[in-house]
Amino acid sequence: MRAAPLTAVALAAAGIVIVWPAAAAPASGSPFDVPGRGAAVPFVEQEAESAQTSGTRIGPDRTKGTLAGEASGRQAVTLGSGQHVEFTLTRPANAVDFRFSVPDGSTSSVAVLLNGVRATSLPLQSKYAWRYGWYPYSNDPGQGRPHHLYDSTRTLFGQTLPAGAKVRLQNEGSQVTIDLADFEEVAPVAARPANSVSVVEHGATSGDGTDDANAFDAAVAAARAQGKEVWIPAGTFTVHRHVTLDQVTIRGAGHWHSVVRGNRVGFYGLGEPNSCGQGGNTGRSSRVGVHDFAIIGEVTDRVDCDQVNAIGGALGGGSVVSGMFLQHTKVGLWLDGPFDGLTVRNNRIVDQLADGLNLHDGISNVLVEHNLVRNISDDGLAMWSEHNADHSNTFRYNTIVVPMKANGIAIYGGRNITVSDNVVADTQDQGGGLHVGNRFQSVPVADTIRLHRNTTLRAGSLDSNWQFGVGALWFDARDQAMTGRVEVTDTDLVDSNYQAIGFISGTISNIHFDGVRITGAGTFGLQLQAPGGASFRNVTATGLGRQGRYNCMGDNAFAIADGGGNSGWDTTYCGPWPDPIYNAPPPTTTTTTTTSPPTGNLARGKPVTGSHVEIYQPANAVDGDPNTYWESTNHAFPQSITVDLGESRSTSRLVLTLPAHWGARTQTISVEGSNGGAYTTLKPSAPYTFSPNATVAFPATDQRYIRLTITTNTGWPAGQLSELEIYAQ
Repeated sequence: MRAAPLTAVALAAAGIVIVWPAAAAPASGSPFDVPGRGAAVPFVEQEAESAQTSGTRIGPDRTKGTLAGEASGRQAVTLGSGQHVEFTLTRPANAVDFRFSVPDGSTSSVAVLLNGVRATSLPLQSKYAWRYGWYPYSNDPGQGRPHHLYDSTRTLFGQTLPAGAKVRLQNEGSQVTIDLADFEEVAPVAARPANSVSVVEHGATSGDGTDDANAFDAAVAAARAQGKEVWIPAGTFTVHRHVTLDQVTIRGAGHWHSVVRGNRVGFYGLGEPNSCGQGGNTGRSSRVGVHDFAIIGEVTDRVDCDQVNAIGGALGGGSVVSGMFLQHTKVGLWLDGPFDGLTVRNNRIVDQLADGLNLHDGISNVLVEHNLVRNISDDGLAMWSEHNADHSNTFRYNTIVVPMKANGIAIYGGRNITVSDNVVADTQDQGGGLHVGNRFQSVPVADTIRLHRNTTLRAGSLDSNWQFGVGALWFDARDQAMTGRVEVTDTDLVDSNYQAIGFISGTISNIHFDGVRITGAGTFGLQLQAPGGASFRNVTATGLGRQGRYNCMGDNAFAIADGGGNSGWDTTYCGPWPDPIYNAPPPTTTTTTTTSPPTGNLARGKPVTGSHVEIYQPANAVDGDPNTYWESTNHAFPQSITVDLGESRSTSRLVLTLPAHWGARTQTISVEGSNGGAYTTLKPSAPYTFSPNATVAFPATDQRYIRLTITTNTGWPAGQLSELEIYAQ
């Protein structure tokens, strides 16, 4: 099998834990303070670090896997025993929902004091937080790489407090970290609809812990037969399996009042996949309503084929999901098509172990709006056009905060899609804020993808596999060339963790930017790692930590069509990946320059070509990182990799490496050189043993292009190099 240093197994076995560089001071900015964008929510959010406290403010820090780095705004407050954080209400409230962390394996509690009077004590546990290792993650601290450190809990006060009242959260255990608190004036228990069937009438009992699944099924069947709704009264009901819905509405008294919880709880339409031998069903549900109650699961491990999502199946034909609170399931809404016609509105999707919402496989005419997605472990909102193209869908006015892995919003293939007026904040790993890609065997992007009026805050990441920055907004055509039109207009990329805009792999063209404001980025305005082209009009950048754009492909590989009004990103850098610098002053020059590579290794950061599989592109062999590698097309020898030194340089020695913890292997390699014409042999084909390095020496010669051709590999049926270093002597 392939030795794979970028995988969970290899890095965990090697004891490698990768973290982000610590930041200076991230710019302040709440995802709820962006005028006209993001979800309209009924609460007021207050960050703990801005409240009065006897504890310790931590951060700002962007280091993934730390309490500050994984907090909203990259800051929080840690409370020792008896310490508190106290908030002053800015408008009336009768409830609080707060995000917290306790050390793994521990429990604690927080007392809630209202104007100095103790109201209740809330138990806290680490059960649904603290994941370790690499995808799909585990609960074993021995795997290292801790992440997903937070959870949330909520309570009603039993009274409505006026603006100006004090709400204190006081630690009753050894250590608690508080990130934020959402204060809300929750509406009273809603009245039962006249034309409804209650689950209680069919045997469900609140608060007794017995499984009410059969009672829910009976109420659903009766309501559908009678043309009525299913009613869930105030209370907590236990359901340990799926309830199937078709042509029926199920409604609660408000998600603070009506709660359905249990192991494997879920409300599904028809068309549930047959995953891992669990059974499944066929068909497509229509005219389903799911409204105004909470679904709280007990999922503590991510198993991708396991159907333990809060809402799933196929819900089309005018179905609506609204007013829901979804917590502690694998995915909030994983919907499988093809189907047409769904609205998902005014929901809160929190503390999930995978996506917030995913429209999978040929889903169309879906509107997703005014949803809060927070503390999830994969894409916040996603469309995945596997097998069939998702199309004619809209994500608008949503707020996505702290996705622990992948992207805030991701579009994997599809056509005629709109993503507008959203806010994404504080992404963590293996993704950015907004993403469009031909990935995961999706039907390629076609027609027009519209990204209009979106804002990202502290988005992007140092990808823990690739070990280079991923943009707050990024594109990736690794499966096949991206030629469908993508429009990015009136967009704000604020305080990006690495580059603001990135082009990663494949060939990417037909991207059009108009009115994009880059305000602060740890590294570059643009990071160009894939050929293609884009048009830029009124794209401005200030406060870049590094130079305007990264490009080691050469000036002609990516065509920039300048439509005017652009500024701040026209200097060019090629070289080792730099650490980010935050809150840097705006650039003061518009002269185009290219940074020379470091002395010694002439190949470092130079343009390089060759076939490749998956993410193992040729650039990995000249990036200076021994943990990334190039791998050619499999089972297709001979395979070549070619480096362009930019000018004729004296060369006489190559140092070829593989990751240190790979097993030894022998590759048969020949070396050729060229100055723009025919290639001549510098070193005839010969076997070289990698354990993990090999040196190839030849008489000194002046060459611009160095080409290695590999014909055999005893370790894998492809050419493999972690680093291709070229020296003058």
